Amino acid sequence: MLAPSSPSGLRSRKLVREPIRSETNGNGYSTKTCSKPDQTSRIQFRHWLLILVIVASVYSFVVYVDNRMPEVLPSNQYVEFSETRARTFLKTLAGFGPRPSGSVACEVKAVNLIDDKLYEIKKVVDSIGSNRLEMDVQRPSGCFDLGFLSSFTLCYRNITNIIARFGPKSGPAPHSVLVNCHFDTLPDSPGATDDGVSCAIMLEILEVYARSKEPFENDIVLLFNGAEENFLQASHGFITNHPWRHSIRAFVNLEGAGAGGREMLFQAGPGNSWLLKTYLDNAPHPHCSILAQEIFQSGIVPSDTDFRMFRDYGRIPGLDIAYVRNGWVYHTEFDRPEFIPAGAIQRAGENTLAVVRALVKSPYLAHPGNYQEGRWVFYDIIGLFTVCYSLDLSVIINYVAVALVALKIFRNLVLKSNRYGENYTKGDLVMALFHQLAAMIVISATGLLLVYMVKSLDLIMVWYATPEIIFPLYFLPCLMAGVATHAVISQRYYKQRDPYVIEQAHYDSMLVIFATLLFVMTFMGWASAFLVFIHVIFPVLRDVIHAILVRCRMANERSATAILYAQLIAVLPVILFGCYGVMLVYEFFVPIMGRIGNAFNPEFMVMPISVLATFSFVLYTNNLLYISRSIWYLLKCGLALFILFIVVLLTTRLGEPYKYSPDAPRLRRVIILHTKRTIYDFSGAVQKSDNGLFVQALDYRGTKDLPEHTFLQGSRVPDCSKTSDEFCQLPYYTAIHELFPPEESRWVSLPTTPPIERPLQLELVERSQPAKNQVNISFWVDGGTDKTSLHVTPINGYKMVQWSLTSTGLRDMADRRTYFAFICYGKYSGPWNFWVLLEHSDPNPPDPKKQPSLELAVATHYAHGPYQYSETIQQVRSLINSRRTTPHMAVGWWKWAMTHICGASELVAKFF
Repeated sequence: MLAPSSPSGLRSRKLVREPIRSETNGNGYSTKTCSKPDQTSRIQFRHWLLILVIVASVYSFVVYVDNRMPEVLPSNQYVEFSETRARTFLKTLAGFGPRPSGSVACEVKAVNLIDDKLYEIKKVVDSIGSNRLEMDVQRPSGCFDLGFLSSFTLCYRNITNIIARFGPKSGPAPHSVLVNCHFDTLPDSPGATDDGVSCAIMLEILEVYARSKEPFENDIVLLFNGAEENFLQASHGFITNHPWRHSIRAFVNLEGAGAGGREMLFQAGPGNSWLLKTYLDNAPHPHCSILAQEIFQSGIVPSDTDFRMFRDYGRIPGLDIAYVRNGWVYHTEFDRPEFIPAGAIQRAGENTLAVVRALVKSPYLAHPGNYQEGRWVFYDIIGLFTVCYSLDLSVIINYVAVALVALKIFRNLVLKSNRYGENYTKGDLVMALFHQLAAMIVISATGLLLVYMVKSLDLIMVWYATPEIIFPLYFLPCLMAGVATHAVISQRYYKQRDPYVIEQAHYDSMLVIFATLLFVMTFMGWASAFLVFIHVIFPVLRDVIHAILVRCRMANERSATAILYAQLIAVLPVILFGCYGVMLVYEFFVPIMGRIGNAFNPEFMVMPISVLATFSFVLYTNNLLYISRSIWYLLKCGLALFILFIVVLLTTRLGEPYKYSPDAPRLRRVIILHTKRTIYDFSGAVQKSDNGLFVQALDYRGTKDLPEHTFLQGSRVPDCSKTSDEFCQLPYYTAIHELFPPEESRWVSLPTTPPIERPLQLELVERSQPAKNQVNISFWVDGGTDKTSLHVTPINGYKMVQWSLTSTGLRDMADRRTYFAFICYGKYSGPWNFWVLLEHSDPNPPDPKKQPSLELAVATHYAHGPYQYSETIQQVRSLINSRRTTPHMAVGWWKWAMTHICGASELVAKFF
């Protein structure tokens, strides 16, 4: 009801309490009714606008805090870490260009640079005389099996590790802390963040430690490994072979999967919780989350680090820390120092300096058993500070939060009325839960329809270059669907009910949902349940906050705005965590979608995350719809905006998935190999010999979406009908065929042969039969370059039961048709010899000398040096590099927005 205007010109509003009438329906549920409240007492459009403004403001604040970096310290002091000095070293290292293991840039230039720097620091250490610095260069060899992306085997020879050991002058300490980086890179990437910056940080902290006049309590072992990109080979060589490994009690692994920003602790352990506590207590700029650890260890992220080697082969606990922002440049030609923002190196260096120093001093380094062991829950509050407590305590407080919700529900059900009016019944609460379920179903169905629409309109990954598009593309329509569901329910079923009763029932139903989820996750032992705990413990206080506002005469008892303000106060921490989580998830996952492969539609990653975030928002606001004026006008406006947005996507450059910019390249990733391929039959005659470009696109849009050009669009997909090789006799760099199937690649036939320095030679050494149904075949492989892969495929009823490379891998690969081995060396040391033992299921198989029992393909990759780029490859690179800068030249020209890894390769396949 509108009151007369006050003398000040403002109109006061007064809610008129109407008499409540009580009835009972056939089900025994209360159908108490009251006259419909005055529209002015309800939540207005301006209140909904206020909610959106608050959420947007909190999100902006979170982004601002995430971008804050410490001040860069100058190079004229050695008391503190200096980004200036570290960046100087990084620019020199990245200036060598791509540094794949085996290349001159890696094995000579980078090694000499690091060696020279260590010798300079050693002079400083010796002049002060309080500590010592030892150095060693290791060139290990070995083989091991790796269950990553696909189970396969890795072998290496003479790869390079540079190791420095810093500690007390008295001699090697019995205990040490390992700090690890790698200075090699993927082909065609200068590797500034992955992982040159970590090596620069390690050398800079050593600069600071070197000037300490205080003897260190224990040793620090700094490992600069030269073959991480060969799937962790150098760290395996160190932790299984180097004599300094025996004293290591803990490690810190420094990695990069982006370009600067706030580095994140995303793995800790296993066990040894003192490590985690040391990080949290000493890092001046902590950034960590147990949720990140559980996501990474689930295997859904297509990446791995040296953490695995130290943990699995060294049985050592440690910390895994990495840059994750701007993952668009990860493993590309744009991973350069200038893309690392000022302050990012300073921040990581200050953290590493403090944490490593604290680890060396820790009494638990020698006696970790003295620390109360257990799993921990840890997370940071938007990077401002961290929270850490034991999982045992987490279980207690989680169940307390569940109990508080149960107590609140019980109280509302037992008390028939309260000072604000009547309470809801069990029937009201059950119906509210059904309404929440209905909203979830509608939101999910909307998400699926959106994916169908996106696919039909060829808008897949339209958000890749501009992640903000996700909000109008998925959040807006899903939000409208959830709000419309509750609006329909409110109008159809609750016209004659007291809206404040219905509002309370729906708010409490939200608490029931989150409390149930919290109970289940706690019972399952998930440390990431802390996130749901936050969604329960603060909202359950809403009624208390409302009562305080009323007692302080800051609100009326039955006031929609008072409920709104109390609810905003109660859920503000939830909004903060929600915005923080959404920002981190999309900041990390959106770039990953560009390299996740052809087999999985990334819309089914983005859509569910959007649906969950939207449903959470609807859960926390749907109760307000029952005390709000009609929302349909806003929904119509939202629908009009969505339609306009889709039109803009389809008719402007906003809808281009990939964009080139010198400052922010967000490009499609492709691998292009100029390949010479020779296939021999069982008699040794050449069955097939051809040349071509083997083209792979690393995203879901795939090779079908590449621009129309002779070099990129072959006339056919590879023909795999005549081979049992899972890799289709194609020169895969490594075992990624499950993410990037052969049928999603392209083979573009060429008349020219790539320049091959050392042609592959594959020879049969011996064939014997240890048993009637067994055949042992020995091979000799030579030629090629420092990166060679083997595709070993038993055929005609045979299975492989053993080979000479490793002794354990076959059990893990028992369901494979083709066994893959990736073989590398840092310095050539002669041909490879190996054997395989095959067994037939029939005790009387055909004579293996008359019928083949094995198909063997050997592929080598020229990933660096003068033979990497053939004339054709140079033309392709030049074409891509020029056309990606002019997307306005023609319709569809944006498809040239690509970044490439190119090289030459040779593949030889034979039947034995």
